[in-house]
Amino acid sequence: MTSRHKTIAMILGAALLGLGLARLPVSRDAPQDTRPLLVHSSLGVTSAILFVLDPTTSNLAAYEAIPGENGGLRLLGARKIEHDLELKKYHDRSEYSFDDLSERKLKDAANRGVEEKPPAGGEQH
Repeated sequence: MTSRHKTIAMILGAALLGLGLARLPVSRDAPQDTRPLLVHSSLGVTSAILFVLDPTTSNLAAYEAIPGENGGLRLLGARKIEHDLELKKYHDRSEYSFDDLSERKLKDAANRGVEEKPPAGGEQH
């Protein structure tokens, strides 16, 4: 994987994280902002990446903006990420797995005498 692809993957990860944070529960009385979320980042000195995330449809599109006379806007990729956010792990290189951390949390709660429910959802890789 080239450094450009790694950069794109990191930015895409940040955009997914942004969507996850945008999905936090809000008060039913508060109006919801349904406008698309725009995130941009420089990709070296010659181009920039723009992510457009529609929170109402969970659609994500990534564009490369190339400056100059022959530059322009190029679609790099697009997808509906609704199910991506349900994954427990995918290419996860963390020190502890989701299941390890859940088990530790349950053990800590049991040691404190507090009963907690195990996380919901099936195993996904």
